[in-house]
Amino acid sequence: MVKQLLGLSLMALLAACGGSDGPESTASEASTSTAAEAPAVSPEASESPAPGATTLAPGTYCYTIDDANQTGAMRLTVDDTSQVLGDSSITIHNDEASYYSSYTQTFVGRLSGNSAAVDVTTWIEYDRQMGAETWTVTAAALTLPNEVLVAADCNDEAVVSRFEAYDDLDAAALLEDVADQPGQQVQFDPGTSGTTLENSVIRGERDLYILGAQGGQIMTLDLYALEDNAVFDVISPDGSLLVRESTYEEMTLPQTGDYQIIVGGTRGNATYSLDVAIE
Repeated sequence: MVKQLLGLSLMALLAACGGSDGPESTASEASTSTAAEAPAVSPEASESPAPGATTLAPGTYCYTIDDANQTGAMRLTVDDTSQVLGDSSITIHNDEASYYSSYTQTFVGRLSGNSAAVDVTTWIEYDRQMGAETWTVTAAALTLPNEVLVAADCNDEAVVSRFEAYDDLDAAALLEDVADQPGQQVQFDPGTSGTTLENSVIRGERDLYILGAQGGQIMTLDLYALEDNAVFDVISPDGSLLVRESTYEEMTLPQTGDYQIIVGGTRGNATYSLDVAIE
């Protein structure tokens, strides 16, 4: 399948949908960069500048694409220092080649006038690619190197459905609760593929763990609490909510990067142990 997104435009990627082989995914480096880059996106912009304005007011803006090759949405947040954060969820479809796939992205950069210089991380078919792009951004449209997305209401179902799951909860809402934590990096002893994390959380607080893994690996999480009063959530490297309020999960990881595991109590204070394994 397609593994050549780095250095290619999305249209070039689509042209390669017939099945060219590319480089294998590289191992994820342990870091907290994904947590730092994941956008805390509100459902609507704080202010809506007139179409064609040269500078966007601070707020959240959403854009969609729906053509013969791609369908999806992008959202970006501009803060009062002109920093830009955002993410995207796009489906690729090529009926003639009977090829269907999808990719997600996160991006971070700086807006100057209508021009945004952004660093983009893309996940597609277990592969993670990183690059830099320059976009033209207005309230009416988002112009990428080879595509143009049109402005959309961030509350529109076509946008919301791309980013929310599990009772319409966006992962960004969970991350707000642990925004002040750097996160504890999960590490395995040499020669092992698992570990046990033990801690206690008081009522209303949560612990954040970060685990670097490759797409296609199998992760098992098993949580035990003395009073059966703890659960965990799992957020993927691209900021998608994979698991909500669970005590046991075994899953094939969809992406390469840092997974965020959030543990919290369901009532009162919780003392817990979390078994983590990767195969």
